[in-house]
Amino acid sequence: MRINLTRITFTTLILLLVYTVSGYSQTYTYNDEIFPRTPGYYGNFYTIFQANSPLIRPDNSKEKVYPFYQYFELNFADPGNHVYFNNYMRGREILGGEDNSFDVYNTFLRYAPNQKYEVRLGRQVITESYNFFILDGGVVKYRPVKGIELITYGGYQYKNIQPEPEEPQDNTSVYGITIKSDRFLNSIIKVGYQLLKPDDFSSVNILNFSFNRVVPFTDYADVYAHGEFDIDEGNINYFTAGFGITPLRTVHLNLAYETYDTDLKPDQYRIYPVLQIFSMSRLHQARVGITYKPVSYVEITSSYAYTHYDVFEDVSSNGNTARLNVLWNLRPQLGLRSYQSIYYIEGREDDRAFGGDFSIYQEIYRGLDVHFTFAYANFKSISNQNGDAYSYISGFQYFLSRNLILRTELEANSNPDFNHDIRVNLGISYNFAGGI
Repeated sequence: MRINLTRITFTTLILLLVYTVSGYSQTYTYNDEIFPRTPGYYGNFYTIFQANSPLIRPDNSKEKVYPFYQYFELNFADPGNHVYFNNYMRGREILGGEDNSFDVYNTFLRYAPNQKYEVRLGRQVITESYNFFILDGGVVKYRPVKGIELITYGGYQYKNIQPEPEEPQDNTSVYGITIKSDRFLNSIIKVGYQLLKPDDFSSVNILNFSFNRVVPFTDYADVYAHGEFDIDEGNINYFTAGFGITPLRTVHLNLAYETYDTDLKPDQYRIYPVLQIFSMSRLHQARVGITYKPVSYVEITSSYAYTHYDVFEDVSSNGNTARLNVLWNLRPQLGLRSYQSIYYIEGREDDRAFGGDFSIYQEIYRGLDVHFTFAYANFKSISNQNGDAYSYISGFQYFLSRNLILRTELEANSNPDFNHDIRVNLGISYNFAGGI
Protein backbone atom coordinates (compact mmCIF):
# COMPACT_ATOMS: atom_id res chain seq x y z
CA MET A 1 0.00 0.00 0.00
CA ARG A 2 1.43 3.34 -1.08
CA ILE A 3 0.95 6.27 1.31
CA ASN A 4 1.51 9.88 0.25
CA LEU A 5 2.69 11.22 3.61
CA THR A 6 3.23 14.70 2.20
CA ARG A 7 -0.50 15.15 1.83
CA ILE A 8 -1.18 13.44 5.14
CA THR A 9 1.24 15.75 6.94
CA PHE A 10 -0.34 18.90 5.63
CA THR A 11 -3.80 17.51 6.35
CA THR A 12 -2.61 17.03 9.92
CA LEU A 13 -1.36 20.64 10.01
CA ILE A 14 -4.81 21.87 9.07
CA LEU A 15 -6.46 19.63 11.68
CA LEU A 16 -4.07 20.93 14.35
CA LEU A 17 -4.90 24.51 13.45
CA VAL A 18 -8.64 23.87 13.57
CA TYR A 19 -8.26 22.04 16.89
CA THR A 20 -6.34 24.90 18.48
CA VAL A 21 -8.41 27.77 17.15
CA SER A 22 -11.62 26.04 18.20
CA GLY A 23 -10.19 25.73 21.72
CA TYR A 24 -12.61 24.29 24.19
CA SER A 25 -16.36 23.75 24.01
CA GLN A 26 -18.77 26.44 25.10
CA THR A 27 -21.77 25.88 27.33
CA TYR A 28 -24.97 25.84 25.31
CA THR A 29 -28.43 24.35 25.10
CA TYR A 30 -29.18 22.16 22.17
CA ASN A 31 -32.29 24.07 21.08
CA ASP A 32 -30.69 27.53 20.88
CA GLU A 33 -31.47 28.95 17.42
CA ILE A 34 -31.57 32.48 16.02
CA PHE A 35 -34.05 33.41 13.27
CA PRO A 36 -35.13 36.76 11.76
CA ARG A 37 -38.08 38.45 13.42
CA THR A 38 -39.65 39.66 10.15
CA PRO A 39 -40.17 37.93 6.78
CA GLY A 40 -37.07 38.13 4.67
CA TYR A 41 -34.19 36.45 2.92
CA TYR A 42 -30.45 36.33 3.52
CA GLY A 43 -27.44 34.39 2.32
CA ASN A 44 -23.95 34.40 0.91
CA PHE A 45 -22.26 33.89 -2.43
CA TYR A 46 -18.59 32.92 -2.35
CA THR A 47 -16.41 32.14 -5.35
CA ILE A 48 -12.75 31.12 -5.40
CA PHE A 49 -10.29 30.44 -8.19
CA GLN A 50 -7.07 28.45 -7.64
CA ALA A 51 -4.60 28.95 -10.46
CA ASN A 52 -2.15 26.23 -11.43
CA SER A 53 -2.91 23.49 -8.90
CA PRO A 54 -0.80 20.34 -9.50
CA LEU A 55 -2.05 16.84 -8.74
CA ILE A 56 -1.02 13.20 -9.10
CA ARG A 57 -3.34 10.87 -11.00
CA PRO A 58 -3.92 7.24 -9.92
CA ASP A 59 -1.47 6.13 -12.64
CA ASN A 60 1.19 8.38 -10.98
CA SER A 61 1.13 10.86 -13.85
CA LYS A 62 1.24 14.56 -12.94
CA GLU A 63 -0.79 17.39 -14.34
CA LYS A 64 -1.89 20.92 -13.51
CA VAL A 65 -5.52 21.96 -13.22
CA TYR A 66 -7.36 25.19 -12.48
CA PRO A 67 -10.19 24.65 -9.97
CA PHE A 68 -13.01 27.17 -9.85
CA TYR A 69 -15.48 26.88 -6.96
CA GLN A 70 -18.76 28.67 -6.32
CA TYR A 71 -20.57 28.36 -3.00
CA PHE A 72 -24.10 29.67 -2.57
CA GLU A 73 -26.35 29.80 0.49
CA LEU A 74 -29.89 31.15 0.41
CA ASN A 75 -32.32 31.34 3.33
CA PHE A 76 -35.92 32.45 3.60
CA ALA A 77 -37.73 33.04 6.88
CA ASP A 78 -41.35 33.86 7.65
CA PRO A 79 -41.58 33.98 11.45
CA GLY A 80 -45.28 34.83 11.43
CA ASN A 81 -46.10 31.54 9.69
CA HIS A 82 -43.27 29.65 11.47
CA VAL A 83 -41.59 28.71 8.17
CA TYR A 84 -37.87 28.63 7.38
CA PHE A 85 -36.08 27.50 4.21
CA ASN A 86 -32.37 26.77 3.76
CA ASN A 87 -30.43 25.98 0.59
CA TYR A 88 -26.66 25.46 0.39
CA MET A 89 -24.84 24.26 -2.72
CA ARG A 90 -21.46 24.17 -4.41
CA GLY A 91 -20.44 24.19 -8.04
CA ARG A 92 -16.96 23.00 -9.05
CA GLU A 93 -15.45 23.56 -12.47
CA ILE A 94 -12.00 22.09 -13.14
CA LEU A 95 -10.43 23.93 -16.05
CA GLY A 96 -8.02 21.48 -17.64
CA GLY A 97 -9.55 18.52 -15.78
CA GLU A 98 -12.60 16.29 -15.80
CA ASP A 99 -13.74 16.33 -12.16
CA ASN A 100 -16.53 18.87 -12.51
CA SER A 101 -19.45 18.59 -10.12
CA PHE A 102 -22.53 20.29 -8.70
CA ASP A 103 -23.26 19.45 -5.06
CA VAL A 104 -26.40 20.31 -3.09
CA TYR A 105 -25.70 19.90 0.63
CA ASN A 106 -28.85 21.41 2.09
CA THR A 107 -32.26 22.20 0.68
CA PHE A 108 -34.95 21.77 3.30
CA LEU A 109 -38.08 23.38 4.63
CA ARG A 110 -38.52 23.82 8.38
CA TYR A 111 -41.89 24.31 10.06
CA ALA A 112 -42.06 24.98 13.80
CA PRO A 113 -45.50 26.23 14.89
CA ASN A 114 -44.49 26.35 18.56
CA GLN A 115 -41.76 25.35 21.01
CA LYS A 116 -42.97 21.74 21.12
CA TYR A 117 -43.03 20.70 17.47
CA GLU A 118 -40.63 20.99 14.57
CA VAL A 119 -40.62 19.34 11.14
CA ARG A 120 -37.86 19.48 8.51
CA LEU A 121 -38.32 18.06 5.02
CA GLY A 122 -35.76 17.85 2.21
CA ARG A 123 -32.03 17.29 1.90
CA GLN A 124 -30.31 17.97 5.20
CA VAL A 125 -27.48 17.00 7.49
CA ILE A 126 -28.40 14.57 10.29
CA THR A 127 -26.09 14.70 13.32
CA GLU A 128 -28.01 12.62 15.85
CA SER A 129 -25.21 10.04 16.08
CA TYR A 130 -21.46 10.47 16.17
CA ASN A 131 -21.33 10.37 12.35
CA PHE A 132 -23.22 12.74 10.12
CA PHE A 133 -25.43 11.84 7.18
CA ILE A 134 -26.71 13.93 4.29
CA LEU A 135 -30.22 12.56 3.77
CA ASP A 136 -33.09 13.18 1.43
CA GLY A 137 -35.86 12.73 3.96
CA GLY A 138 -37.45 14.19 7.03
CA VAL A 139 -36.92 14.97 10.71
CA VAL A 140 -39.60 15.40 13.36
CA LYS A 141 -38.80 16.87 16.77
CA TYR A 142 -41.19 16.84 19.73
CA ARG A 143 -40.59 18.44 23.13
CA PRO A 144 -43.24 17.15 25.54
CA VAL A 145 -41.73 19.05 28.49
CA LYS A 146 -38.95 21.55 28.88
CA GLY A 147 -35.53 19.88 28.63
CA ILE A 148 -36.75 16.67 26.94
CA GLU A 149 -36.70 16.21 23.17
CA LEU A 150 -37.76 13.25 21.05
CA ILE A 151 -36.31 13.14 17.52
CA THR A 152 -37.25 10.75 14.74
CA TYR A 153 -35.70 10.84 11.28
CA GLY A 154 -35.49 8.84 8.11
CA GLY A 155 -34.34 9.15 4.54
CA TYR A 156 -32.00 8.04 1.80
CA GLN A 157 -28.34 8.90 1.43
CA TYR A 158 -27.01 8.88 -2.12
CA LYS A 159 -23.35 7.96 -2.37
CA ASN A 160 -22.52 10.56 -4.99
CA ILE A 161 -23.92 13.60 -3.16
CA GLN A 162 -20.86 13.84 -0.92
CA PRO A 163 -17.29 14.45 -2.16
CA GLU A 164 -14.23 12.50 -1.06
CA PRO A 165 -13.17 11.60 1.57
CA GLU A 166 -16.60 11.79 3.21
CA GLU A 167 -18.27 9.92 0.35
CA PRO A 168 -20.19 6.91 1.73
CA GLN A 169 -19.33 3.42 0.56
CA ASP A 170 -22.84 2.74 -0.73
CA ASN A 171 -26.31 4.23 -1.18
CA THR A 172 -28.01 3.77 2.17
CA SER A 173 -31.42 4.16 3.79
CA VAL A 174 -31.15 5.59 7.31
CA TYR A 175 -33.82 5.55 10.05
CA GLY A 176 -33.45 6.52 13.66
CA ILE A 177 -34.90 7.76 16.91
CA THR A 178 -33.12 9.78 19.61
CA ILE A 179 -34.05 11.06 23.05
CA LYS A 180 -32.20 14.16 24.32
CA SER A 181 -32.25 15.72 27.73
CA ASP A 182 -30.51 18.58 29.54
CA ARG A 183 -32.52 18.26 32.75
CA PHE A 184 -30.22 15.89 34.64
CA LEU A 185 -26.75 16.36 36.13
CA ASN A 186 -26.36 19.70 34.33
CA SER A 187 -25.49 17.70 31.22
CA ILE A 188 -26.69 16.91 27.72
CA ILE A 189 -27.63 13.23 27.52
CA LYS A 190 -28.58 11.41 24.32
CA VAL A 191 -29.75 7.84 23.73
CA GLY A 192 -30.62 6.66 20.24
CA TYR A 193 -31.23 3.80 17.86
CA GLN A 194 -30.26 3.82 14.18
CA LEU A 195 -31.00 1.43 11.32
CA LEU A 196 -28.74 1.50 8.25
CA LYS A 197 -29.87 -0.36 5.13
CA PRO A 198 -27.21 -0.17 2.38
CA ASP A 199 -28.37 -1.18 -1.09
CA ASP A 200 -25.65 -3.79 -1.56
CA PHE A 201 -24.96 -4.90 2.02
CA SER A 202 -26.91 -6.32 4.94
CA SER A 203 -28.67 -4.01 7.40
CA VAL A 204 -26.88 -2.68 10.47
CA ASN A 205 -28.60 -1.93 13.79
CA ILE A 206 -26.75 0.57 15.95
CA LEU A 207 -27.35 1.70 19.52
CA ASN A 208 -25.67 4.97 20.48
CA PHE A 209 -25.45 7.15 23.57
CA SER A 210 -23.60 10.25 24.69
CA PHE A 211 -23.07 12.15 27.90
CA ASN A 212 -21.64 15.65 27.81
CA ARG A 213 -21.05 17.85 30.81
CA VAL A 214 -18.70 20.61 29.68
CA VAL A 215 -18.02 23.64 31.84
CA PRO A 216 -14.61 24.90 30.63
CA PHE A 217 -12.30 26.95 32.84
CA THR A 218 -14.36 26.64 35.97
CA ASP A 219 -13.90 24.82 39.24
CA TYR A 220 -16.07 21.98 37.95
CA ALA A 221 -14.99 18.87 36.07
CA ASP A 222 -15.86 18.27 32.44
CA VAL A 223 -17.09 14.72 31.83
CA TYR A 224 -18.03 13.27 28.47
CA ALA A 225 -18.57 9.88 26.85
CA HIS A 226 -19.92 8.54 23.59
CA GLY A 227 -20.46 5.04 22.31
CA GLU A 228 -21.84 3.27 19.26
CA PHE A 229 -22.61 -0.45 19.38
CA ASP A 230 -23.39 -2.81 16.54
CA ILE A 231 -26.32 -4.79 17.95
CA ASP A 232 -26.11 -7.60 15.38
CA GLU A 233 -22.38 -8.22 15.79
CA GLY A 234 -22.17 -7.40 19.47
CA ASN A 235 -19.25 -5.14 18.61
CA ILE A 236 -18.22 -1.69 19.84
CA ASN A 237 -17.88 0.38 16.70
CA TYR A 238 -16.73 3.44 18.59
CA PHE A 239 -16.26 4.46 22.21
CA THR A 240 -14.66 7.46 23.85
CA ALA A 241 -14.63 8.81 27.39
CA GLY A 242 -12.79 11.60 29.10
CA PHE A 243 -12.78 14.22 31.77
CA GLY A 244 -11.19 17.59 32.35
CA ILE A 245 -10.31 19.47 35.50
CA THR A 246 -9.14 22.99 36.24
CA PRO A 247 -6.61 22.68 39.07
CA LEU A 248 -5.62 26.35 38.69
CA ARG A 249 -7.59 29.29 37.34
CA THR A 250 -5.37 29.46 34.26
CA VAL A 251 -4.75 25.72 33.71
CA HIS A 252 -7.11 23.12 32.28
CA LEU A 253 -6.20 19.41 32.11
CA ASN A 254 -7.98 16.84 29.94
CA LEU A 255 -7.63 13.04 29.85
CA ALA A 256 -9.36 10.87 27.24
CA TYR A 257 -9.52 7.35 25.85
CA GLU A 258 -11.07 6.08 22.64
CA THR A 259 -11.28 2.95 20.56
CA TYR A 260 -12.85 2.29 17.18
CA ASP A 261 -12.93 -0.24 14.38
CA THR A 262 -11.13 1.30 11.38
CA ASP A 263 -12.09 -1.57 9.05
CA LEU A 264 -15.80 -1.14 9.59
CA LYS A 265 -15.94 2.62 9.07
CA PRO A 266 -12.62 3.71 7.59
CA ASP A 267 -13.46 7.38 6.91
CA GLN A 268 -15.76 8.31 9.77
CA TYR A 269 -13.43 8.59 12.77
CA ARG A 270 -10.64 10.85 11.59
CA ILE A 271 -9.23 11.92 14.93
CA TYR A 272 -5.61 11.10 14.03
CA PRO A 273 -5.63 10.27 10.30
CA VAL A 274 -1.95 9.30 10.01
CA LEU A 275 -2.05 6.48 12.54
CA GLN A 276 -5.46 5.35 11.30
CA ILE A 277 -3.97 4.72 7.85
CA PHE A 278 -1.43 2.38 9.41
CA SER A 279 -4.14 0.51 11.30
CA MET A 280 -5.89 -2.38 9.57
CA SER A 281 -8.60 -3.09 12.14
CA ARG A 282 -9.05 -1.76 15.69
CA LEU A 283 -7.29 1.25 17.13
CA HIS A 284 -6.96 2.26 20.80
CA GLN A 285 -5.76 5.65 21.92
CA ALA A 286 -5.10 7.44 25.22
CA ARG A 287 -4.60 11.22 25.25
CA VAL A 288 -3.60 13.87 27.74
CA GLY A 289 -3.89 17.57 27.02
CA ILE A 290 -3.06 20.76 28.92
CA THR A 291 -4.36 24.26 28.21
CA TYR A 292 -2.64 27.23 29.87
CA LYS A 293 -3.87 30.83 29.65
CA PRO A 294 -1.32 33.04 31.45
CA VAL A 295 -3.09 36.19 30.21
CA SER A 296 -6.32 36.83 28.34
CA TYR A 297 -4.64 37.19 24.93
CA VAL A 298 -2.36 34.12 25.04
CA GLU A 299 -3.41 30.46 25.00
CA ILE A 300 -0.87 27.60 25.14
CA THR A 301 -2.03 24.05 24.48
CA SER A 302 -0.03 20.85 24.50
CA SER A 303 -1.02 17.22 24.15
CA TYR A 304 0.37 13.71 23.96
CA ALA A 305 -1.38 10.62 22.57
CA TYR A 306 -0.32 6.98 22.77
CA THR A 307 -1.91 4.70 20.17
CA HIS A 308 -2.04 0.92 19.95
CA TYR A 309 -3.31 -0.51 16.68
CA ASP A 310 -3.45 -3.71 14.67
CA VAL A 311 -1.21 -3.66 11.58
CA PHE A 312 -2.14 -7.11 10.31
CA GLU A 313 -3.97 -10.07 11.81
CA ASP A 314 -2.25 -10.95 15.11
CA VAL A 315 0.37 -8.21 14.47
CA SER A 316 0.13 -5.00 16.51
CA SER A 317 2.17 -1.84 16.79
CA ASN A 318 2.24 1.45 18.67
CA GLY A 319 2.31 5.12 17.76
CA ASN A 320 2.99 8.43 19.50
CA THR A 321 1.74 11.92 18.78
CA ALA A 322 2.89 15.07 20.57
CA ARG A 323 2.19 18.71 19.82
CA LEU A 324 2.54 22.20 21.24
CA ASN A 325 0.49 25.21 20.09
CA VAL A 326 0.56 28.88 21.01
CA LEU A 327 -2.24 31.24 20.04
CA TRP A 328 -1.91 35.03 20.40
CA ASN A 329 -4.95 37.31 20.06
CA LEU A 330 -4.00 40.98 20.25
CA ARG A 331 -6.57 42.05 17.69
CA PRO A 332 -8.51 44.38 20.01
CA GLN A 333 -5.31 46.24 20.99
CA LEU A 334 -2.95 45.94 17.99
CA GLY A 335 -5.04 44.29 15.29
CA LEU A 336 -2.72 41.26 15.56
CA ARG A 337 -3.35 37.53 15.79
CA SER A 338 -0.66 34.86 15.59
CA TYR A 339 -0.39 31.09 15.83
CA GLN A 340 2.63 28.80 16.23
CA SER A 341 2.69 25.01 16.38
CA ILE A 342 5.14 22.13 16.45
CA TYR A 343 4.30 18.43 16.34
CA TYR A 344 5.81 14.97 16.22
CA ILE A 345 4.04 11.86 14.88
CA GLU A 346 5.55 8.38 15.06
CA GLY A 347 4.03 5.23 13.63
CA ARG A 348 5.35 1.71 13.32
CA GLU A 349 9.03 1.11 12.57
CA ASP A 350 10.44 4.23 10.88
CA ASP A 351 7.18 5.94 9.98
CA ARG A 352 7.35 9.43 11.40
CA ALA A 353 6.72 13.10 10.74
CA PHE A 354 8.07 16.20 12.45
CA GLY A 355 7.11 19.75 11.66
CA GLY A 356 5.56 23.00 12.61
CA ASP A 357 3.98 26.13 11.29
CA PHE A 358 3.75 29.86 11.95
CA SER A 359 0.88 32.17 11.06
CA ILE A 360 0.35 35.87 11.59
CA TYR A 361 -2.67 38.07 10.84
CA GLN A 362 -2.46 41.85 11.03
CA GLU A 363 -5.03 44.55 10.44
CA ILE A 364 -3.01 47.30 8.75
CA TYR A 365 -5.98 49.49 7.88
CA ARG A 366 -9.62 49.48 8.82
CA GLY A 367 -11.15 46.66 6.78
CA LEU A 368 -7.80 45.46 5.39
CA ASP A 369 -6.10 42.38 6.88
CA VAL A 370 -2.85 40.83 5.70
CA HIS A 371 -1.65 37.35 6.66
CA PHE A 372 1.38 35.14 6.26
CA THR A 373 1.78 31.43 6.98
CA PHE A 374 4.85 29.20 6.88
CA ALA A 375 4.75 25.43 7.37
CA TYR A 376 7.51 22.83 7.42
CA ALA A 377 7.51 19.04 7.70
CA ASN A 378 10.19 16.38 7.64
CA PHE A 379 8.94 12.84 7.18
CA LYS A 380 9.73 9.24 6.42
CA SER A 381 6.90 7.00 5.26
CA ILE A 382 6.19 3.35 4.50
CA SER A 383 6.36 4.23 0.80
CA ASN A 384 10.08 4.97 1.29
CA GLN A 385 9.43 8.58 0.41
CA ASN A 386 11.65 10.66 2.64
CA GLY A 387 12.27 14.36 2.61
CA ASP A 388 11.18 17.85 3.51
CA ALA A 389 8.09 19.82 2.66
CA TYR A 390 7.71 23.60 2.79
CA SER A 391 4.74 25.88 2.30
CA TYR A 392 4.55 29.68 2.17
CA ILE A 393 1.22 31.51 1.95
CA SER A 394 0.77 35.28 1.95
CA GLY A 395 -2.31 37.29 1.14
CA PHE A 396 -4.88 39.81 2.25
CA GLN A 397 -8.57 40.22 2.92
CA TYR A 398 -10.29 43.52 2.22
CA PHE A 399 -13.83 44.63 2.97
CA LEU A 400 -14.66 46.50 -0.21
CA SER A 401 -18.03 47.35 1.29
CA ARG A 402 -20.23 46.21 4.13
CA ASN A 403 -21.29 43.09 2.22
CA LEU A 404 -18.43 42.52 -0.23
CA ILE A 405 -15.12 40.90 0.77
CA LEU A 406 -12.10 40.32 -1.47
CA ARG A 407 -9.54 37.62 -0.61
CA THR A 408 -6.31 36.88 -2.48
CA GLU A 409 -3.30 34.69 -1.73
CA LEU A 410 0.02 33.69 -3.23
CA GLU A 411 1.04 30.16 -2.27
CA ALA A 412 4.41 28.49 -2.84
CA ASN A 413 5.04 24.84 -1.93
CA SER A 414 7.93 22.46 -2.27
CA ASN A 415 7.91 18.72 -1.48
CA PRO A 416 9.17 15.41 -2.92
CA ASP A 417 6.14 15.19 -5.23
CA PHE A 418 6.39 18.74 -6.58
CA ASN A 419 9.61 20.71 -6.34
CA HIS A 420 7.92 23.91 -7.46
CA ASP A 421 4.22 24.40 -6.76
CA ILE A 422 3.25 28.06 -7.08
CA ARG A 423 -0.39 29.04 -7.27
CA VAL A 424 -2.64 32.07 -6.87
CA ASN A 425 -5.91 31.92 -4.95
CA LEU A 426 -8.56 34.56 -5.63
CA GLY A 427 -11.87 34.76 -3.79
CA ILE A 428 -14.85 37.08 -3.53
CA SER A 429 -17.56 36.80 -0.89
CA TYR A 430 -20.86 38.67 -1.00
CA ASN A 431 -23.42 38.69 1.82
CA PHE A 432 -26.97 39.78 1.11
CA ALA A 433 -30.22 40.20 2.98
CA GLY A 434 -33.57 41.84 2.46
CA GLY A 435 -37.17 41.90 3.50
CA ILE A 436 -40.17 40.41 1.74
